[in-house]
Amino acid sequence: MENEVIHGNDINPEIYITTSKKKIVHVNVSASGVPNSQLYKTFSVIHGQTQLVKLNISFRLHNTELTKKAVLIQADDEIVVYAVNREEKSDDVYLALPIDALGKEYYTASYHPATHYCLFAIIGVYDETNVSIHLPQIHHLSVTLNGYTYHRSHWINVTLDRLSTLEVRSKHDLTGSHIVSSKPIGVLSGNKKTTIGHGSTHDHLVEMLLPLSSWGNNFATVPIPDRHGIGDMFRLIASEDNTHIHVSGINSGKPFQDHIKLSKAGHYVQKHYSSGLYSHIIADKAISVFQFSLTQKGHGDYADPSMITVIPIEQYAFEYTFTTPEYSHGNYSNYFMFIIDSSQKNGLRIDNRSLAGDQVYHKIPETHLVGGYMKISVGTHSVTHTDPTTVFGGILFDKANAESYGFPVGLLLKPINTVSTCI
Repeated sequence: MENEVIHGNDINPEIYITTSKKKIVHVNVSASGVPNSQLYKTFSVIHGQTQLVKLNISFRLHNTELTKKAVLIQADDEIVVYAVNREEKSDDVYLALPIDALGKEYYTASYHPATHYCLFAIIGVYDETNVSIHLPQIHHLSVTLNGYTYHRSHWINVTLDRLSTLEVRSKHDLTGSHIVSSKPIGVLSGNKKTTIGHGSTHDHLVEMLLPLSSWGNNFATVPIPDRHGIGDMFRLIASEDNTHIHVSGINSGKPFQDHIKLSKAGHYVQKHYSSGLYSHIIADKAISVFQFSLTQKGHGDYADPSMITVIPIEQYAFEYTFTTPEYSHGNYSNYFMFIIDSSQKNGLRIDNRSLAGDQVYHKIPETHLVGGYMKISVGTHSVTHTDPTTVFGGILFDKANAESYGFPVGLLLKPINTVSTCI
């Protein structure tokens, strides 16, 4: 998606590809829609290795536009793909979802008030895909596409072909834009660049959204590490009318409760929770949850805004393999945030090693889970369990001066939400 270039120094977008497989996996990366891109790469990956593909800046989307800038990645076995959209002091990373896990219905998420634009982008997977976008009922909202201006509650109708891309941007909040399509599509969402909270620095936000079919009812949260009491922002979005949400937690040793009602599908609530809060979120209807790190305070608090999809507990996976992308000025401080059954925590392994003896685990109230985080080194890592049937959640969060990113390192993507609100 769109990012802000400063000092005239464009940085190439990057794609990282790895695998948890112990055998060689062959990969092809291509793009047929971008003129003169000459993007066609073939290579192999194996467990413990990562391949980096740098894209020309012409692949970055701009404004509200319908183009053909998608990248096709094919492999002969399972791979892990995540994309880095970095400019100087403006970076975020998203986990790319496989085509067979995509859906036909989404609600978007951004942060507002945005320093720059709120954005979402739609990726065509199949030819002749009819896409309808119902803009949220936000006062003064306007989106101009092909010479026509759309306002709040308007529908935008387009047809996408394979590898087509549509970016939509607005100075107003696009959270809750309802996207329905005739065939599966991919959707990215976030902000060109924004400040969250107080401070002078701002950062790019992006995640690849879960389709509505993968939304869940149960979530556990771990606060962004080492933020010295600055707290985290959360947005919770409803998939159905009259959704009731209960948040329970332990906030620096003290019980915490919050009760929320969302009256309409696509409506959201924004909450600023403490850096000491480990929470359990339960909803009577499927929701999506996003966690935002806040703008840095300075004086040793080095980090910046990033947007993280909080994965439903029902979608936790058995193992994760990932690499830590580079900072635009060197290396980040790297953290792996995790949630696991308290009875299984001793079996957790990172790169086949037990966690440190002084590892701290925090109870997630009203569950059998515990959460925590650990600092990790630069490079490729695998997080597994001695019992291969044990599932757990994982997030990679990296921070540096005026720049951060965070994303879930994997999930199951089961179709656990069977209720569709397609119009």
